[in-house]
Formats: sequence, C-alpha cells, structure tokens
Amino acid sequence: MIRVISPQPPPHIPKCLTGYMTDVQSWTDYDGRLIVYPDDNNSIDVSYHLDCVGQLQRQLRQFPCSGNNSVQYLSMANCQFHIIPSVFHYKDSCGNTLSGTVEYLTLTGNNFSIEYTFHPYDVQMNATNAKSAFEDTSFERNIANCWSNGLRGVTFPRLRELDLRLCRIRKLEDSMFSGMPYLEKLYLGENNIFLISAGTFSGLKRLIHLDFSRNYEFDEYGTYQGLYFDECNVFQELVNIESIDFSFTKMAQRNIDGFRHVSAKLQRLSICHAGLSNLIPGLLAGTSLKFLDVSGNINIFADDDALRGLEHSLQVVYANDIALKKLDVFENMKSLEILRARNNEITTIGRKIARSLVNLQVIDLDMNRLIAWSRPTVSLMPSLKFLSVRSNNINVISEQMARDFENVSYIGLTGNYIVCNCNAREIFELALRNEMDRKDELIEEKRKNQYANVSLLYHSGYEDVNYAIANRKYVRPNCIGNNCYNGTPLEISGKFLLFDYDKATYNCLTITDGKTKSFARVPSCKETKDMEVGAAIQNYWNKYLLIIPLLLMPFLIIGFVFKRNLRYFFITIRNSAMLSLINKNEHIDENTIFNYDVFVSYSNEDRAWVLDYLLPHLETDCNVSVCLHERDFLVGLSILENIVACMDRSRAIMLIISQRFLVSQWCQFEMHLAQHRLLETRREDLILVLLEDIPRRLRPNTLHYLMVTNTYIVWPKEDAEQVLFWRRLKKSLVTQKMKQPENVSLA
Repeated sequence: MIRVISPQPPPHIPKCLTGYMTDVQSWTDYDGRLIVYPDDNNSIDVSYHLDCVGQLQRQLRQFPCSGNNSVQYLSMANCQFHIIPSVFHYKDSCGNTLSGTVEYLTLTGNNFSIEYTFHPYDVQMNATNAKSAFEDTSFERNIANCWSNGLRGVTFPRLRELDLRLCRIRKLEDSMFSGMPYLEKLYLGENNIFLISAGTFSGLKRLIHLDFSRNYEFDEYGTYQGLYFDECNVFQELVNIESIDFSFTKMAQRNIDGFRHVSAKLQRLSICHAGLSNLIPGLLAGTSLKFLDVSGNINIFADDDALRGLEHSLQVVYANDIALKKLDVFENMKSLEILRARNNEITTIGRKIARSLVNLQVIDLDMNRLIAWSRPTVSLMPSLKFLSVRSNNINVISEQMARDFENVSYIGLTGNYIVCNCNAREIFELALRNEMDRKDELIEEKRKNQYANVSLLYHSGYEDVNYAIANRKYVRPNCIGNNCYNGTPLEISGKFLLFDYDKATYNCLTITDGKTKSFARVPSCKETKDMEVGAAIQNYWNKYLLIIPLLLMPFLIIGFVFKRNLRYFFITIRNSAMLSLINKNEHIDENTIFNYDVFVSYSNEDRAWVLDYLLPHLETDCNVSVCLHERDFLVGLSILENIVACMDRSRAIMLIISQRFLVSQWCQFEMHLAQHRLLETRREDLILVLLEDIPRRLRPNTLHYLMVTNTYIVWPKEDAEQVLFWRRLKKSLVTQKMKQPENVSLA
C-alpha cells in the first residue's frame, strides 16, 4: 500500500506549471526512499546503505514467501554506485528474480558520471590459441559508457516506473531501455545529459510520461552545453506519450523541430526556461495538448499563429517572461481556462481577444505595462473569475474599469501608482461589503474528472490561484478609534473580493499634495457629486451676485444723470473700484515669488537631449532658471513631495513629450499632476515640447486634452529648422517670465 502524502522536494527547487517528479507519483520521495508502510511485504529499500548489494541479498533471503508476495518496489538510491550493479538476476526466497517482479525501481542519487575506459592490453588472456585480428576499438567504445551495463541484456517484463534522477548521467545511448517493454514513466531529471541518441527510446511504446527536467552540462572549458538531439525524430518511438517535461533544461534551437514527431496523444508539455524561441506555427497542431508552459523563452510566441491547431484543446498556459507584447496568439482559444503571462510587455487586452476567450476563468498579467481602459474589456470574458493586474502602469481607475469588474470574483491591483478618485473608493467599499455577504470560493476546473491518469497530468495552475485565494487577507472596516465607518450608497455593483489586500499597499496618490491616502479615505462618488453640486450652486450664486449689479446699473445711471451729476460721478467711480476688486480676486496674487522660471519634466531616455540641447539654450541663451529633478530635488524628501514642491515654485511647467515619455510611469504621473495643479491654481503656464509626432492612438487622454487646449512646439529633424525652434521657444519663455499678473495663454 502506498502512502497518500509524499514528501516534497526542498523549497529552493524552482517549479514550472508541471511541478516536480514527486507531484506525479506517490511511491518515492525526493531522496529516493520508498514511501510504503513498514508492514508491507512487497518492497525492499536499501537506500543510503554502505553495502547496498550485500544488504539487498540479505533482505531477499529473508523476504517472506507466502501468498502472492513479491518485490514490486525496490530502492537502491544513494548507494554510491558508479555503475548499475548486476543484481537483477538475484532471487528472493520464493525463487522469483528481481527483474521478473519489480514494478517500481529508483536509483536516484548515485554517481554514474565516471567513465571507465579499458584498452586491449589491460585484458589478460591465454595466448596458446591466439590468432591475429584487425584492431577493433568497439570494445573501448562500449565500455566507455558502461554505467548502464547492469540493465543491458536484462528484461523487466513488469517494470512500470524507473527513477534515475540526480545520477550525473551525461549520455543516453541507443536501446538503453529496450528491455522494459511495459515501462510507463521514466524520470531522468537533474542529470547532466547533453546528448540523446536517435534510438535511445527504442522499444518504449507504452511510455506515457518522460521527465527530462533540470539537466545541465558544461564542457571542458566551462561553457554551458545545451541538450542536443542526435536526430529530430527522437520521440517517434513514443507512440503513447502523454506528458513531456523539459523544465529548466536548456536545449539547442534546432531541437524544437523534434516536437513535430511527438505523439498525437500528448496532453502535457513544459519547456519552461529551455532557451528556445520562435515556436513554429502549427508545430503542435497534431497533438491533444492541454497544459503548456513556455515561460522564460524569449520571443517563443513571436508568430501569432504559434498555437495554431490547439484552439479546442489548450486549457492552461503559463507564458511568463517571454517578452510578449500582445495577446493575439491566444485568440479563439475556446478551451483556455487559465492564462498566466507575467513580466511581459503587454499594454492592453484587445476586445476581440477578450470576446474569443469564452471559457477563461483566470488571467494573471502581473508586471506588464497595462494602462487604464475606458471601454468594456474584462466583462467581455463571460467565465472570468480571477483577474490579477498587479504592478502595471494603471494610474487611474476609470468608471468603466470599476463597472468592468462586476462579474469577476477576485481582483488584484497592488503595485500600481493610482491617483485617488471616487472609483478607487467605490471598489474598496464594495469589496468590504462583499466580505460580509459571501464566502471564499475556490476556482475549479471546468472539465475535471475526465482524465484516465490524474496524477500523470498534474499541473499547478489551479493550485497556484487557489493558494492566493486561501491565503488572502480580509478587507476590514475603516475605523477611527471606536467609530467604524459603515459606508455610503454605491454607484457600482459586483461580487468581487480583493485577493491581494494589504492595508499598507491599497493606497492612492492625492493630486493636491502628492501624498498617499488609503482607498477608504477617498470620498465616494455620491459624496463627490454632492460636493460638485454644492460647488456648482456656489459658482452660480457668485455669477448672480455679479449680474444683479450689472442689471441695476443702467437704471441707476438714468436716475442720476439728470439729477445729481456730481454724485453720479463719485458713485460710478466707487462702483468701478468695487468691480475692479471683485475681478482682481479672480487672478493669481501678483506678489507670488517663484524660485524657478520653468520646471522641466522628461523621460530618462531623453536625458541626453535635455542636457545637451535644451538646458544650454534655456540657461545661457534665454537666461531662464530651470528646475531639473536630478539636479534640484531636495535630498531627504520623497519623490512625490519634490515633484509637487518644484511645480509650485516654478513659474511655468515644460513637458518634453516622446513615446518614451508616455511609457514612463513617473512621467505620466507628472503630466497628470501638472494638469490638475494648473487647473487648481487657475494657471495656464504650460509649455509642451514634442520630440516626435505622437499618433492619436498612442496619446493618453490627458495628453490629447493638453494638445487640443494648448499650443505646442515640435522639435524639427532638419538642422536649418532648429534655429526657428529655439527662437520660438525663447520668445515663449521670455513672455512667461515677463508676464503680468493677468495670465496670458501661450500661443
């Protein structure tokens, strides 16, 4: 009987979607010890013995011969073998040979890296009947890789699983496993194999699982050797193979063509961190592939048709760290349920792609370049339950985003520099109420219990996402002292919970002072609208106060013009003075002191242009005081405090716009902050300098608004036109510097 739970490998061993060897079997642990009950009469474990062969002989002699007892499980792990010993002809007390009864065999942890080379003169012989013969080196070649000699010439009619992990094996020769016709699982992970011969897997027609993970080898110069297939048809003999694991095994690029000959029954494949690229379109189209991990292979999905032919079978895909820029490769994946594409360069989720992913339950796009969206996107995926967009470039939660989460069960937003608005508060408040109304529900596979061998097709897709759900922190009410805030009416609905909630990280940035604030402290949308209505009423009332005197003034003039001209003169002067004072309050205080003439915001990639071209012209030719973040920010203050302080102390703000500027999170924040600060102080002192034309489709809404409402200047590519550029810029800056209290818009 086998134990239900098997010890796992040490936590430092990295895992891909397909897990580790101990995840797909339950008869041996990471160190090669058998996991059987002490009273079982079907196993022998001589692992870690100094004399494993002698111990094996003793246990065979003592093996109980009753009923149908036989040695089905055998461990000779970590026995310090340099070759596989010839012990399989040994018999137990019942007369059964090991080779005839063993079904599960592990030799893990032995050292098969030593090559024994024998020369003809090392062999003693009787020369009486000696005859001359041609020199033959085949003897040397056969002995040179003799670690497997204990298997040669031996037939294992019942062997189902063979474990050769951690044995420092370097080469696999032809027909090594031909005496194992019923072998189903072969574990060759964590060796130093760099060559697979064309006939290595000859005779393994019943093999369904091949573990080739974590193989590393270096040549005599210390250079890494990638795994090399002697022929591209190395998998051709494996007609029943369902699972192949090449996780963390670097391979030559030409090996990728070897998967063209893989069995149509293949359902599980991991080539994570294999050093491959450019998956050939349709290469796996003839398979039944359900679980795929290509993480760590840069540009493996360079072609949008790389997964062609898998639209109705592919169920779980891990594609982390592959420099993926868009999700087009997953279009029309009707069976896809889990997609993890972390640490890539994805900026948007295409609406067409979203509509086609009808069964997608989990999408994890952490550490990409996603920005806020303003059209329904997530809601187009009808089965979506888990959405993770942590550590992206989402600067604001739009109203459409808040409504887009309505049918999602779990969302994660930490790591984004989000500007405070009422939608952020609505999301927090709704998640808090959902904590009280619903319980956690783990995400289950839609097509479960349809696999003949569940352990063989193990994958960590649902484990990973359910671990995040099971270990999440609950959202708690926002309390001050003993008073808890119970919430206000919300304008959005939904059932989602925050799976990544942490009180210290669910904060947003306030525009007014650049400080962080908890989502719970931001006014709700209803409160914001009430404040806006109150402000609008106040504005209307102020206008009426100005209009009423203007309406009465003609009547006063008519009354006084004929009766008391002198009194009319003084009254007119007095009223004019009062109106002047009223209008004067609408402008910025003329006594405001600025430390700088202009604050320049730019991307780090444009630093050379700013320092080599812009700065000399501004400070030398224009005699303008310039504020640069890398020169003028105060040490000891936070970046946000420095940005707000420098903007307030500068007469004007200059944005150096480029496509590199638009992908910078801090640059986008400075542009957003500049717009709000200028609106708040009723200033119009903004200068836009475009280093290149920015197409409309690449412009964020903030930039598009600024370009529509402000005159901007474009850096010319021709040297002759640059003189005019500097002249216009100088004129604008001098105008800003000499500007009177009454604002003049830059034109």
